[in-house]
Amino acid sequence: MRSRYSSRGTAGSTIAILAALTLGACASGHTHANEGHAPRTVIHLSNNLTPPVDVTVYAVGRGGLRQLLGDLPPNGHRVLRLPGAIQPGTTYHIVAERNGGRPVVSQPITATNDDMMIDWDLQTNSMWFPSDNGS
Repeated sequence: MRSRYSSRGTAGSTIAILAALTLGACASGHTHANEGHAPRTVIHLSNNLTPPVDVTVYAVGRGGLRQLLGDLPPNGHRVLRLPGAIQPGTTYHIVAERNGGRPVVSQPITATNDDMMIDWDLQTNSMWFPSDNGS
């Protein structure tokens, strides 16, 4: 009986060591992948339209290709992320479509190599770029 338990303990220890090595390899792989991360664009969106209405938000490029960013309920606030498929130098608009009304179309935005933050107020169709330091 005693040898049976010690072989299980050895097998359990081996599995634990292999699991730790595997997790360590995964963690180091993620570190290397993030060193040269693609630029990220984050959009802080306030749906304060009158009358209150649900909106569906898209990023729309020059060729009319629409990429879904998400939905937003009336009087809601949400953070949306621009897909990484939009390459630096690409000009696009953010479009909020509402049922029974005209879409709200942002000013043109040009993707950059840097991370970007955009605050967009639908009621006034105003945008701020808080990550700009005025330089």
